[in-house]
Parts: sequence; C-alpha cells; structure tokens
Amino acid sequence: MGTNWRDTTTVYGPVFTLGSEGHAVVVGDSPGAAAWVYKALGALAMLALTALVAFLGRDRAFAAAFVGWNPLLAVHFAGGGHNDAWMMALVLGALALGAVGKRHWAGAAWVGAIAIKWVAVVFLPLRALEARAHGRRVGHLGFAAAAAIVATLASWRYGTGWLEAFGPLAKNLREGAHYSLPSRLSSLGIPHDVAVGIFIALFALGYLWLLRQAWRGRARLALCADLLLLTTPWLIAWYAVWAVPLAAVEEDRAARLLALGLCAYLLANAVPL
Repeated sequence: MGTNWRDTTTVYGPVFTLGSEGHAVVVGDSPGAAAWVYKALGALAMLALTALVAFLGRDRAFAAAFVGWNPLLAVHFAGGGHNDAWMMALVLGALALGAVGKRHWAGAAWVGAIAIKWVAVVFLPLRALEARAHGRRVGHLGFAAAAAIVATLASWRYGTGWLEAFGPLAKNLREGAHYSLPSRLSSLGIPHDVAVGIFIALFALGYLWLLRQAWRGRARLALCADLLLLTTPWLIAWYAVWAVPLAAVEEDRAARLLALGLCAYLLANAVPL
C-alpha cells in the first residue's frame, strides 16, 4: 500500500477488507505482485459477470457482448483491478441463484455484495418489493445467517472499527469528483453544496418512483444504477459496472441507452481521446 493511504479509513465493507488481508499475506512486500493479483482478480470477476449475464439474459449473445466487449470495463478491471466487479458479480450471482430457486444462497450472495461495497444495498429493497408483488419467496434465513457471520467475523477482527467506513462515504459526497454531474453543475457557478443537494433530491424522487415500480412488480435495477451514477457527487469511470451488467439482462431500453451513454461519457476519463 502506498504510504499516503496507510492511515486512511477504508470506504469498503468487511468482506473486502478481510479478503485484502489475505491478499497482502500472499503477495508479501512486492508492489508489482500486489497490483497484478488485483488485476487478475478483476479480470476473473469480469469473466464471471459475462457468464452470469449470458445465463440470465433472454438474448445470451447480446448480454455477453454488452458486458464482455465493453472497452471501459476492460480497461478498468483487467487493467485496474477494482472491487466493484466482484460486488456486481455477487449481485448478478444473487439474481441467478434466485432464478434457479436457491433463495437462501441468493440471500447470502446479497450480503456478500453489500459487505464488499455498500452501494449494492440500494438494489435490495427494489428486489424485495418485486418478490412481494409476485408472491415469490425470498431467502430471509440465508441473508440473516450470512449477515450474522460477516458481522461476527468483522467485529472479532476489527471491533466496531469496521462501521467507521461510512464516514469516508460522507466525505466523498461533500468533496465530489470532477466527472460527476453535480461537479459539472457547480463549475457553472452554483455552490457545490447546493448542486449536491439538487442531485440528492433528484435521486430521492427517482428512487421513490422506482420503489413504486417495484411494488407493482418490476424491479428496474439497471435504471436504479443509472440514476445513482447520474446523481452521485463521487463518480469514477469504473463505476459504470454498477449499471452495465444489469442493463444487459433486463429488457429495459431506457436503462440500456443510459448505461451506454454513461460509458461513452466516462470513456474519456479512462482513455484520453
């Protein structure tokens, strides 16, 4: 780890933090080995995502190409090794397990996704409301058991310190990232806090509408991810993986167009054009 990061509080969940400890033991003192192992894991996660969307999508070839041929994702996961790909692999894994009736394992996969990166939690209420609307059983026991195991291990290893990861998330919201739409708006002279407030309000309104859609039986997870990317003050190029795999498997033209538009917008941040 770079010296500038050693006293920085993690923004990730305990599953990733525990896994990264194992990674550190394996790679030892080699920065090169550390980077390449993360890159290899990111590439494997993208292969897993491609296989999962091919399994879940109605048009398997299209779904696989939509994810596997996306240059933005290739650059940032085989090239960057970020953990967002593993978070989304577990989200898609939960959907796949639910599709074959393994509801308790699906619940455990949801816990795994959330415990890698907290953002996955925004999808869960939509999925739960959709299940209720269709009378579909969900894996409460699997979810609860996995959550208890993760919380117990994290508390044993880190005490209550693992809960402090929420603090840096709030800091990111205050600071913003250059490519985010709130930051673009603030560059026009609108105070940053005002711009952030506007987009948070837009997300809240959009999420309420998505909850209503889910209550009626349609959990539009891809559109939720698009909305989050459009409104977050902290937008990084590889966050596109939140939306692209979900857009690949859902028959949602608006979500697909938005996901492609966001990838085109963010590609300039990944590959200078």
